[in-house]
Amino acid sequence: MNSPFPFSPTSYSPTAHSSSAQSTLFDVAVVGRGSIGAAAALMAEQAGLSVVWLGREPATLVPSNAGWDARVYALSVAARAVLAELRVWDALERSRIAPVYDMRIYPAGVNPVELHFGAYEGNTEALAWIVEGSNLNSGLRRAIDFSRVRLIAANLQALEPASDGATGERLGSPSSLLLDDGTRLQARLVIGADGADSVTRSLAGLSCNAQDYPQTAVVANFAISRPHADCALQWFGDHGVLALLPLPGQQCSMVWSAPHALAAELLSLDAQTLSARVQLTCGGALGDLQALGAAASFVLRRIDVPQMVTNRIALVGDAAHVIHPLAGQGMNLGFADIQALGKVLRSRESFRDPGDRLLLRRYERSRKEAVRAMTLATDGLQRIFDGQELARLGPLAKPVTLGRDIGWSLVARSSWLKRQLMGLAAT
Repeated sequence: MNSPFPFSPTSYSPTAHSSSAQSTLFDVAVVGRGSIGAAAALMAEQAGLSVVWLGREPATLVPSNAGWDARVYALSVAARAVLAELRVWDALERSRIAPVYDMRIYPAGVNPVELHFGAYEGNTEALAWIVEGSNLNSGLRRAIDFSRVRLIAANLQALEPASDGATGERLGSPSSLLLDDGTRLQARLVIGADGADSVTRSLAGLSCNAQDYPQTAVVANFAISRPHADCALQWFGDHGVLALLPLPGQQCSMVWSAPHALAAELLSLDAQTLSARVQLTCGGALGDLQALGAAASFVLRRIDVPQMVTNRIALVGDAAHVIHPLAGQGMNLGFADIQALGKVLRSRESFRDPGDRLLLRRYERSRKEAVRAMTLATDGLQRIFDGQELARLGPLAKPVTLGRDIGWSLVARSSWLKRQLMGLAAT
């Protein structure tokens, strides 16, 4: 019987795992030493592929004086499922994880209507789990240490993508990588998990559209006098977007996406004055606040990447998309990328190698809609509550504001609409 394929469908044999320092050919090379890179390396290794994980230890925000990271993540139900599948969730320090059972959002406006989301209403165990960056990284790194993933502490310097096996040959040639310590290696698939300023993306010739938001994110932790009851709080207004996220015990983590001038002012304040400023802005919702160490900051950008894949290269996480943090979904999108890519690699036909173009296109198509929807949602919310953005609309600002407030009220009063939004955030 004639084969429907342009080449003989002989089974693909993964590159053999080797502990030899001379081994230079891998099924998968993962670039990026952050949480998303670690998860991508574990995913590929658990799919039965030989994996090398590249990069040097990333710079992290200094923990506060109380020992809590200034940067935390709100991991969704789906993100937790990915970590459980990678056998990482149970390796995290549980005493430093706080569940979010409720979320209350307060918009700007003359008659603001509180928007409430509840885990019970959404028929889910929790809306999210607040996890410190160091806790997440430590759990992933311990899993890496028990895997066969090979670690090379050097950064990618040059990349030569090769053919992808879809042009008539059974297997295309692998990509060649040069590291900044002089190491040369080859990989059938290169996964770029090296963040918003991805070197992989640049070397692969994948374009991106970047836009700076008129805000800076200021992060800090506080002791609180009133229990947070495992509820996340968020306020929209001329001050930007202020979020207070529960930490274990009577503590909370703040993420304040503030206009640049206000952010600079907040960062210049001493601990006592900063506490008073936050307490005033949130109306004393959590009682008296006491800052646990100094505040830190990071820039806010939107980055759209038209193509997430090219010959033998796939992007995941911030290398593939960066969104506004007001919904806390950036890390969750990255874990969803890894889940989708892992599914494609595990279910591939026996004759396809990991970098086959058709496989990577399947991955890209599976992620486009979800990434686009979350990007538009977060960007739209930032714009319709940004006073400077509204001022630029001139006479249109008033009807836009009125429409925004009406739409917000409709969502706040509709259980069905809220369930749809919770479903979007949970995936």
